[in-house]
Amino acid sequence: MSTPRTPATRLFAFEALNTLLFAVPMLMATTSGHPKVPQWAQLLGLALLLTMIAALVHTCRLTIADGLRLITSGAAGQGERAAGRLHQQFKAERRLGWLLVLYPALLAILLPVPDTWVRFWFWSTVLLSLSAMFSLGLLLRGAGHTDCRQGGLLKAAGP
Repeated sequence: MSTPRTPATRLFAFEALNTLLFAVPMLMATTSGHPKVPQWAQLLGLALLLTMIAALVHTCRLTIADGLRLITSGAAGQGERAAGRLHQQFKAERRLGWLLVLYPALLAILLPVPDTWVRFWFWSTVLLSLSAMFSLGLLLRGAGHTDCRQGGLLKAAGP
């Protein structure tokens, strides 16, 4: 069983892949031999986080619009299958909502951290890359996040 291609799953895959790509140069720049984190690494991390926030806002807009389309198209009255899809839609919206709160909070927390805390930056990068690998594993295994764009219910309901 493969994970459907939805805005939410594409966002999670985009986040995980970019985090892994970011982790490679960041781990090299934050080894114990460096006295401080280079400015290019800090700017790269800031750019990545701001890009993730923009992609998240765009994905939230798409996911909420799909949920409204699901409800207003009459699919909500078609029994258990529609209830399952509405539940998936609710879970996707809830996860995206948490990320909408988490990313700006993460930005506010990490901006004042000094560049001399090389060990902090190293271990946070290691934890982030492990989290990204776990997320990619879930997506590849098919247990990733879904929303209501796939599944054929809207096709079965008609135009």
